[in-house]
Amino acid sequence: MKVKEALKKYHAIEIELLLEKVLGKSKEFIFLHPEKKLSSYQVSSLSRLIKRRQKGEPIAYILGYKDFYGLRFKVNRNVLIPRPETEMAVGLAIERLIERLGKPIKILDVGTGSGCIIISLAKALSARGHLALRKVSPCGEFYGSDISTKALKIAKQNAKTILGKYSNTTGYESICAKIKFIQSDLLANIKFNPEIIIANLPYGWTGWENNTSEETKGLKFEPKSALFTKDHGLYHIRRLLKQVAEKKQKPRLMFLEFDPRQKQELEKLIKKHLPEGDIRFYRDFNGFWRYVEIKNK
Repeated sequence: MKVKEALKKYHAIEIELLLEKVLGKSKEFIFLHPEKKLSSYQVSSLSRLIKRRQKGEPIAYILGYKDFYGLRFKVNRNVLIPRPETEMAVGLAIERLIERLGKPIKILDVGTGSGCIIISLAKALSARGHLALRKVSPCGEFYGSDISTKALKIAKQNAKTILGKYSNTTGYESICAKIKFIQSDLLANIKFNPEIIIANLPYGWTGWENNTSEETKGLKFEPKSALFTKDHGLYHIRRLLKQVAEKKQKPRLMFLEFDPRQKQELEKLIKKHLPEGDIRFYRDFNGFWRYVEIKNK
């Protein structure tokens, strides 16, 4: 089989990405060498990948990575695949935090999964802080927590790849930021008071589960504990809000991602547990309500 034959026969799936993986070549190489003939081993490997994709397995799991906020994150079936919608939450957080560059601040990503949120924040704020200050100056202590030790293993691997060296004292370091990961059920094992909390917790419910449609059949490959929960998808968010409410020193800012259909109930929950909080909702790039920002006094 030649490259051009594979491209034509399997055009309905992301065949160029699978060819990249099998050949170990770039996309540019794939399209510039249509006459290249695959070896019998490469044809066999490509066939296995194609079958996985045709069964609905997400391309990110097959490739072993997902690009998020300009960075490449390792993913496997132990972590949720980072979504484009979540990139907007990172952008919102950066907008609020950029004014604090040079001032140490503790930021906690609850339910970190692959670590895509907290690592992206650390990378972005470190780089901006370095450029703005023209010197190495602490711009934050970054923490990622997750109940899953398997997820934390992936997050640590991503931190090492993206942020660099590791220290037993400071964790993974990048220019002017340091990041640590903690095994915790929400805030249960968090022994410090974060000034910023950002969380993309499971907010799906049984009504979500439709693994036959083209849009959602890939969900069956992702960890259910990272996707679905009780109470119409608000169980984890409700618990987090309650834990925050019980703290004497509350985080100054919270950013939560949610399903658009939960907006009304979520607003009630926030007002119940954080009655003095200033609430602001934001839409995603499709115009759906997707994020809430809570400022605590």
